[in-house]
Amino acid sequence: MTRYLPLIALFGALLGLTGCATPQPPVPLDQAFWTEKQDRIGVAYNDIPKPTVAMVGQQGLLDIAINQGLASGLRSKVETWDAQALERIPVEITGTLKEQGYQAVQLPKPLHLEALGEAKEKKLGYFAVDASPLKQRYQVDKLVLLSFSNAGTERSYYGMIPTSDPVSRIVVSTYVVDLDDNRLLYYKPIVVSRTAEGEWDESPEFPNLTNAFYQALDATHQELVAPFRNQQLSLSDQ
Repeated sequence: MTRYLPLIALFGALLGLTGCATPQPPVPLDQAFWTEKQDRIGVAYNDIPKPTVAMVGQQGLLDIAINQGLASGLRSKVETWDAQALERIPVEITGTLKEQGYQAVQLPKPLHLEALGEAKEKKLGYFAVDASPLKQRYQVDKLVLLSFSNAGTERSYYGMIPTSDPVSRIVVSTYVVDLDDNRLLYYKPIVVSRTAEGEWDESPEFPNLTNAFYQALDATHQELVAPFRNQQLSLSDQ
């Protein structure tokens, strides 16, 4: 059960974003993204999250206080991890699209969705945020958005009892939005997790868990760029 906790948390966050009774399911990349070569594509991302220690599971207030105290050494290390490499992903996506003959441009960073407001009509298959103002503002027809939610480690608990080892992870969703009508041309939420190879609890440096985090960063990079690397790869996923 604990291995599903990251996805449960992710879909819970998506439910809060969409405001729908049913969370938005993944949307395979629409062929229109590739065939409408006359359209300009804007590539953007939100704020890069600072790595942190996440504790999930059934915990009371006292449990949380004790668990946080016991994890203080790990937290001190995790907060030194550098997730800024995630900024290179939209740069690579923009370059990859240009190499294939598309008009792609990276939008000013970062893109704050809360400044755009909610979509007037919320329904499955459409972006929950009204992204249409970006069309006029940046002269783009489609938006590729990388929405990073969390980075760092996650560990599950039952009260004060850990029910898993800490796992390094990155949580991110990719959206492709048609700015004419806010329709989702692509949507994929992912949780990239890596476990420490060997003993994780080697304070104060936690080398194996730290290495797992940077492995997760690299895997995230590869997974996010892959759908845009070439048309054949993307269309085969449909």
